[in-house]
Amino acid sequence: SKRSGSVMDEPAVAYEPLCDTGQVISSIVFGPNISRRLGTVLGINVLPPGKAACTYRCLYCPLSPFLELVGSTAEVQGWPSSASVARALTDALGQVRLHHELDALVLIGNGEPTLHPELDRVLHEVRKARDILAPGAEVVVFTNSSLLWDRRISEALSKADCVVAKLDAVDEDLWRALNRPHKALPGLKDLLRGLKELRETLSSVGSRLIVSVMLLGPPKAGRGNASERHLKALSSFLSDLGPDQVHLETPMASLEPEARPLTREELVEAALYVSDLLGDERVFALTGTTVPISAGLLRTSRGMEEGARLKVRLPEDIMVLLTHGPGARTRVKILEALVGRKMNCNQLAKAVGVSWWSAQRHLERLLKAGLVRAIPFGRRTLYTITQPGLYALMALRRGLEGPGLPARLL
Repeated sequence: SKRSGSVMDEPAVAYEPLCDTGQVISSIVFGPNISRRLGTVLGINVLPPGKAACTYRCLYCPLSPFLELVGSTAEVQGWPSSASVARALTDALGQVRLHHELDALVLIGNGEPTLHPELDRVLHEVRKARDILAPGAEVVVFTNSSLLWDRRISEALSKADCVVAKLDAVDEDLWRALNRPHKALPGLKDLLRGLKELRETLSSVGSRLIVSVMLLGPPKAGRGNASERHLKALSSFLSDLGPDQVHLETPMASLEPEARPLTREELVEAALYVSDLLGDERVFALTGTTVPISAGLLRTSRGMEEGARLKVRLPEDIMVLLTHGPGARTRVKILEALVGRKMNCNQLAKAVGVSWWSAQRHLERLLKAGLVRAIPFGRRTLYTITQPGLYALMALRRGLEGPGLPARLL
């Protein structure tokens, strides 16, 4: 359905190969660019060419000094029509396909693309061009999520193969401090409800939802969103939401003194914390120019690095628990099954080939030893391996033994 806002039939520039999202884009189609998430992508800027407009003025956004903060589509003039987008994309794909194989066509550019008054029709035209000229490419939309309270937006986004939706805060005051939304927007509760509705809509058509979280540390003055308190609340919401992936990142630099990027170690800590509830296979960290790195890989590589540096040795009671007496082999199998994942008692029993009661008894001993920990999950309890549990497994694999794990690891 069409929302208010004037459109123009012909843009000043339809296609610009040498352009990327680090600048105000003067064309409808740009690139190809290399995306950390998606590979080789062709960008589609549905904002008025040469003009930046957004519902947020985020602390960390490089376009922040140049964009117009708006609360609705009607405040922006000169939108490229869906027909203009279709023509520009068709012409660009005709050129690009001779030289590059594209992984995705991405709606992203000078601000918030879901402001476009003909979003549904634009996505229809993008899919049509993709099907003919780039059948191997996904259609992807990046959104700041601010307009998801409008069901028309979610319905339009269902035409995408994947939506990357921003969610930096689940606390109203923190959301306003970090994202600095236009005063006319509804509150955070409406945004969160809209995000859940989007998830349901995308799931119904087999499309994916990636939630992107930009993490900032607490500066001398201001507020960050990487505190344990906020990460706990964020993880709880994301667990209910059930996105396909969660991407945690931090800005490489910030123009605002109130926005402090996390160190790499802080970002890893945050990713591991969130993955404790969501699972290592769904949580990813993005830093620098790396592709998204799974929490499972971060957890394993950290364990190997620490193990090599510390020359891990098993305390005698843990060595006995895992190497002597009845059930020692089963307890080691339980630890191995929990590396990089969370499982309930019934799943563990099936994984290691024992009864539920036997698995429960072994888990009680491993919990007491600090090698696993329990995570309440609704009416169920999930179990995951701890850092000392990982070190114990490493020590067993290397044949190391003797007294004394370093106290700080316990």
